[in-house]
Amino acid sequence: YGAPTIESFCKILLEEANVEGVRAEILFAQVMLETGWLQFGGDVEPDQCNFGGLGAVGADTSGASFNDWGEDSVRKGLRAQVQHLKAYASTDPLVNTCVDPRFGYVQRGVAPTVEGLVGRWATDSEYASKIMDQVKGLMATGLSIF
Repeated sequence: YGAPTIESFCKILLEEANVEGVRAEILFAQVMLETGWLQFGGDVEPDQCNFGGLGAVGADTSGASFNDWGEDSVRKGLRAQVQHLKAYASTDPLVNTCVDPRFGYVQRGVAPTVEGLVGRWATDSEYASKIMDQVKGLMATGLSIF
């Protein structure tokens, strides 16, 4: 689906985050949290290219699928997640055409920080802490994927 290596995946992730002004390290940490480090295993299947669980609201609901862009399907999935994050964080208009099917359901600008995603993106009261722990762990390793 367009990202045969983690390097190419991270390149797409960084490009999509930068276009919309979303912090790439937050996006990366959320992707890894939501997918179990790209192992999936929940309601969302890897071939959906849905790295944020968009539309997967429990009760075996698999959520949105973004695999209809062929070799750019990973990009479409990451773009949708970036757009959803931007919807929560800001009232600024999108730069790219909207591919997030749930964008219109978001009250724009209500979550300008990761903490604001709790109870919105996920019901887990530790959701923000888990994302920030991922970010801190990545930064501590000195990885320079961003």
